[in-house]
Amino acid sequence: MANVKQYQDILVTLKKGEYHPMYLLHGEEPYYIDKISKYIEEHVLEEHERDFNLNVFYGRDLNKDRLLETARRFPMMAQRQVVIVREAQDFIGRWADLLSYFDNPMLSTILVIDMKYKVADAKTKWYKAINKSGVVFASTKHYDNELPEVISSFVRQMKYRINTRAAHMMAEYLGNDLEKIEMELGKLSITVPLSREISADDVHRLIGISKDYNVFEYINALTAKDSFKSYKIAQFLGKNEKNNSFLMILNNLFSHFSKVMIYQSMKSKDPQTTMRALGLRSPFAVKSIAATSTLFTQRKVAEVIRLIRDYDARFKGVNAGYSESSAELLKELTYKILN
Repeated sequence: MANVKQYQDILVTLKKGEYHPMYLLHGEEPYYIDKISKYIEEHVLEEHERDFNLNVFYGRDLNKDRLLETARRFPMMAQRQVVIVREAQDFIGRWADLLSYFDNPMLSTILVIDMKYKVADAKTKWYKAINKSGVVFASTKHYDNELPEVISSFVRQMKYRINTRAAHMMAEYLGNDLEKIEMELGKLSITVPLSREISADDVHRLIGISKDYNVFEYINALTAKDSFKSYKIAQFLGKNEKNNSFLMILNNLFSHFSKVMIYQSMKSKDPQTTMRALGLRSPFAVKSIAATSTLFTQRKVAEVIRLIRDYDARFKGVNAGYSESSAELLKELTYKILN
């Protein structure tokens, strides 16, 4: 969660009008990089100052001499200028060639380097120079078990509250798409009063997760070995692939049964130990794992995990004799899990 904390600290500092001469934003998660860079682009300069003092370069076309010339000049009729290098990961030159500037940056220039989907080498001199005089932010992807707390953190920033089940539901349904999570939280904030906690019912109602026909209820029906309900939900999900992709369903199934396998091998099964071992953040999730483990043997759980991998491969065209729809695959997988 340090990733979110540093991101929020950077935004707080920027909103106070406290700026650094350089920002290196790098890493695999583009969401935080885009948010920080966009804030600097839209808020550091007044609108009338941007024509002469906002300069945007792109990594694939970057000319280091022109960048240095721009970064070193004084702002025009403004306190500072902003220079942004977007898609910096595509720069074919050497960042080390800009070391002289990184060692001695212009204090009236804010240089922002957006290096998405790539991690900068912390051992290099140019990285250390930026870190010494500026801000370096490593934007890492979140593990699935971190997402509920990430969502709760976003909600707190909005001055709202969300209950544990609602946060888990959003995490499992929306996955690691932070931009989509932010958008859906925006919908919730419009409808849910600030004085009330965001509930699972709010998530069902406003985010479009059917209360009876969604991946959570599908997993619950499967793990309870409720054949009728499992097939009914599987049929619905298969016909509505736009909102319930087959890969998303497989990811959720794999996550659930993988945790069941670990749970079955644990000697101590008290809730706190289980939550730590499985990376869970609520007793509700532990109960679901425990309930599944009583109805599925270790051998069957291992078989289910193998089936999920097989169907993932078939969906991607591996060992598929003919074109198979996701609806057909899901129906077949449901049968094999239940039998």
